[in-house]
Amino acid sequence: MIAMFGMTGYSLFYSNKDTDTNADKLTVASTYSFEQSSEQAKKPKDLPDADPDLWDLVLVGPKNEISQEIDETELATLSDNSHQVDSRIAADYEAFSTAATEAGYPLVIISAYRSVAAQQEVFSTNVNSLMSSEGLSEADAIAKTKETITESGYSEHHTGLAVDIVDQEWYNNYPSQLLDASYGSQPGAQWIAENAPEYGFIIRYPENEEDITGITYEPWHIRYVGRENAEYITKNNLTLEEYLKLLSSN
Repeated sequence: MIAMFGMTGYSLFYSNKDTDTNADKLTVASTYSFEQSSEQAKKPKDLPDADPDLWDLVLVGPKNEISQEIDETELATLSDNSHQVDSRIAADYEAFSTAATEAGYPLVIISAYRSVAAQQEVFSTNVNSLMSSEGLSEADAIAKTKETITESGYSEHHTGLAVDIVDQEWYNNYPSQLLDASYGSQPGAQWIAENAPEYGFIIRYPENEEDITGITYEPWHIRYVGRENAEYITKNNLTLEEYLKLLSSN
């Protein structure tokens, strides 16, 4: 059941973006149209000197398909012995988890790295279930599945940089709604949002930003972007898409 929660919980909207990554890093085919404005914004003076094409800023989402999966030899298993992430972020996540425990909000991982193949299996299973249980056509079952499950190839979890987490109290008391937007009002979720940037993570899908991110508010979904990037994004209430646009501006 927990694994299924980790692979669902997405309500998708659509917008467009355009960026690339280095050939030897994770790459995506991007189509976010709001990036293609004829008038580029000027870079703020305090903007970090970050390279938008590096591995920790890779963009993957409903309109941004991952074109090169992380090599599984580059994954590290976290201390819960159940989930994996990109080995380059493992130490930062573990430090974040330790800090959460010390603050009284021990974390429970619901989902971390998922391969494209694993995502496809979940997606197809849900489609087949809807066809058999509700009598939907394949096209209608696919459309309905996309409302709650990310299509394979378009999930940030493929990168090894995303982790779905809740605190232990929420996990114990609300098992039927682990990945629910209402979690955002809980003390544990608020602690996560406030402290994640110190360890290089952001709340990837902020509230009321689905027209940009393509995904509704997910207070449980954190994404590694590096500490300096995370602190700037959070301080300025930006989405990753908006931050990448700033980095790419003249």
